[in-house]
Parts: sequence; structure tokens; C-alpha cells
Amino acid sequence: MNVDIGDVYGNVNNVGANATFHGPVDFSSNSRGSGPAGSGPASRRPRAEVGVLTVIDPEIQAVVAVLRQLDEFRERRLRHGPTAYEASVPDRWGRRVRVAAVKSLQPGNESAVLAYQGLVEEYNPATVLLVGVAGGVNGKVAVGDVVIGDQVILYDHRRVTAEGSRHRGQAQAISAELLHRLSEFSVAEHDQQRSFRLHRGPIGSGNAVVTDVDSEIRLWLNDFHEKVLAVETESAGLAQAFHERVRGDGVRGWLPIRGISDTADADKGHDHHPLAAGHAAVVMAMLLPYLYFEHASAEPDR
Repeated sequence: MNVDIGDVYGNVNNVGANATFHGPVDFSSNSRGSGPAGSGPASRRPRAEVGVLTVIDPEIQAVVAVLRQLDEFRERRLRHGPTAYEASVPDRWGRRVRVAAVKSLQPGNESAVLAYQGLVEEYNPATVLLVGVAGGVNGKVAVGDVVIGDQVILYDHRRVTAEGSRHRGQAQAISAELLHRLSEFSVAEHDQQRSFRLHRGPIGSGNAVVTDVDSEIRLWLNDFHEKVLAVETESAGLAQAFHERVRGDGVRGWLPIRGISDTADADKGHDHHPLAAGHAAVVMAMLLPYLYFEHASAEPDR
């Protein structure tokens, strides 16, 4: 399927359109005292209100295409290797919501954890978004729809016996602060016209890629929570990394935004990745003005 770029990204032009621009946004290290920025104990880490993680090429391509339409877009090579794509957008009160997006090295929860850690160390964002594609496992969702995951159910933990697998379900919900922001977003965007449907609910996550409508993973997820909407392979790692992190930073929560690219069955493929990733990136941009949080702590000195 060919993606109509005008259709996928057209809504982004209205993000923050009525807010006041407050001048350039400095993502670089802020120095206090003498000496060049980024050197010595006087410098501080760069910050962003929102960090964005992607996994595959169509996901980062879609996110970058959206970020290019926002303010202060630029690229920056991070110290630990990846290229970050930065931009900003006004929130509803004219404050700047700065965003930085990176791509993990490969799919899977382990790589997502490492990318999350690098993103937090570099930018100390208040919110981390996982933006990309997923497989739909609920009749309510169709290819091209977008699912905002308010709960992640880990489906990998199990005990294998002679009688079969015994799953050990584990679920993690997003933070209450983000739930409040999602409620505000839902009220404001309720009547907006778009070419795809937007859903909110639980998603399943694990390292196994699901391509069978009758797989034990799908059957177990439906028994665990009948309203599971999608499956993917990174959100569980992100949720666990946030859960286990020592709260010395300003991270307030994480949130998956997933475009549906297939229905997790025998027809699973890559044809709809650009479409699904593009729709997820549009929802990301629509949500950004709601994600300004005061940092819980000041940026630490290097």
C-alpha cells in the first residue's frame, strides 16, 4: 500500500498553531560560569520534556517526517552512538515542549531497555514515548488504526510442563499523571476528523512475534484481559526499565503509541509499516502539547 504523505502528516501543521513562539530552544549543554559548553563541572546535560523511542526504519522515518514540521528541528549525534532528532512545539499555554527521538539498534525488549537508558541519561525527559507499529489482536482495531497503550501485559513469563505452558501474567499500567493527560487529550480531540481510528487500552508485549490467530499467546492474552488490543515486542522492556530505575531523574512515565500494521496472523508482513508508523507519529505530535511537566529535580552537574 502506498502512503499518502499529505493524509498522514497533514494534521501536524495545526499543532500549537495558536501559541506564541518564545525564540530558539537550546538542547545543548547549558554552561554555568566560564569555559566552553559541555566541558568541565560547570556544564549540565541537555534536557527534553519528551523522549521518543523507535525500533525499525519506517518508525524513525515517520517520526522524523513529523518532527521536521515542528519548530527548531535539528539532528545531533549522541555520545553513546545514535543520532537524535530534536524539535519543539508550544503547549496550550505557550511553554515549549522539547522532544528528542532516537532509534534502538534492533527490535526486542532488551534493545529497547538499552535505548531507554541512553535516552534518559542524555535528555532526562519527563515522558518517554514508544512510537511505532504493532499487530492488532482485537476485532475493534484495523490496519491503520492507532492504539495508545495504557497498560502493558508481559506474555513471555511462563513455566513449560509436560502438559503445556503455564503463563505467569504480569501487567504494568502507565502512571496516573499520564492518565490525566490522556484524559485531557481525549476530551480535546474527541471531535477531530482523521483518516484512522484512535483507541486506548491494554497491549501485550514480549519477545515472541505473533503470526498465528490461534497461538497460545493470543489465547492466553484474551483470557488474561479480554480487551487487549495489540501485540508488539518492546513495551514490556520499557515498562520494566522505568519500574526498576532509581528515581534520581525527572522521568514521570512512559507511553506506547502503536499504529496497527497487521492483525498478528499468517498474513503478517511489512507492507503496511509506513502507513501504521505514519499514523502513530501523527498521534505523537497531537499529544505533545499535553506532555509538559515541570521536572521533578534540577539537572545534575556533570
